[in-house]
Amino acid sequence: MAGDTTLSENYAFAGVYHVFDQHTDSAVPKVQFAHDDRHLLACCSLDGTISVCRLAPGPPAVLQVLRGHGGGVADFAWSLSNDVLVSASLDGTLRLWAPADGRCIRRVPDPDGAALLCCAFQPLNNNLTVVSDAPPLPARTLTHIPLGPLS
Repeated sequence: MAGDTTLSENYAFAGVYHVFDQHTDSAVPKVQFAHDDRHLLACCSLDGTISVCRLAPGPPAVLQVLRGHGGGVADFAWSLSNDVLVSASLDGTLRLWAPADGRCIRRVPDPDGAALLCCAFQPLNNNLTVVSDAPPLPARTLTHIPLGPLS
């Protein structure tokens, strides 16, 4: 146990908040904290949205709901500076978002129209790695995308 706490104290549900209640009809495949920020959290949903939440100070609140995908969002990633989110969707598009204002910066369709399954920022630059469900099945395609400036 941590410190002098008991098992029940470590797993107490005091202070539990429901910040993702807007995703009641669809699964939430991923929840992730922003880099070096314990109060900024996001989750993606198979309803096609991403929710960006602030956990503190004050009661937790949804800051933005990012909308625009035509299918479920399978994965997302924060940029190292937390000023950009990338999302991979089953609709075959990758989107770059400004989480501060909810604006879609760029939409990148998969050349084959395949569902996009996961995505990650390359830690040293703005490039992305994306995995798609491109035909012929059951093959998976790994694509490296140089993005250049995001302004």
